[in-house]
Amino acid sequence: MTLRGATRRLHEQHGEAEILSAILLLAGVLIPAMFLIALFARIEHAQGSAQQAALDTVRSAVQAPDAQAASAAANEALAREQTSSTPLTVSLAGTFTRGQRMTATVTTSVPVGSLPLLGHFGTITLHANASAPVDRYRSILERP
Repeated sequence: MTLRGATRRLHEQHGEAEILSAILLLAGVLIPAMFLIALFARIEHAQGSAQQAALDTVRSAVQAPDAQAASAAANEALAREQTSSTPLTVSLAGTFTRGQRMTATVTTSVPVGSLPLLGHFGTITLHANASAPVDRYRSILERP
């Protein structure tokens, strides 16, 4: 094979290099985009779960007969909302007296990603708040 023959052969195959570079470019853009879409879906699911849990826990807490039962009712409501994919924690704020507001804050963490040998890397912490008034016309049981 001569130099002239090799040069001619390279000129005949220049279209294949363009196709290959286009495929590599698409793979370099589309594969990370697919992982980002899955991450955004996990974040949105966790945010929705946390918001629903905050609403349910504060609603259960303000409907309880006393302050101790309010805390227990909030924890029971959180246990109902708990899923294996998003561990949730709750904290109640406010006073359990007539006409006051109680606020529930639910916190969850979402792992950003994982690699087979390296494990999980990075987490995103999400918070959701919900508040509800304690009915001012209800009778609250007082303990002696």
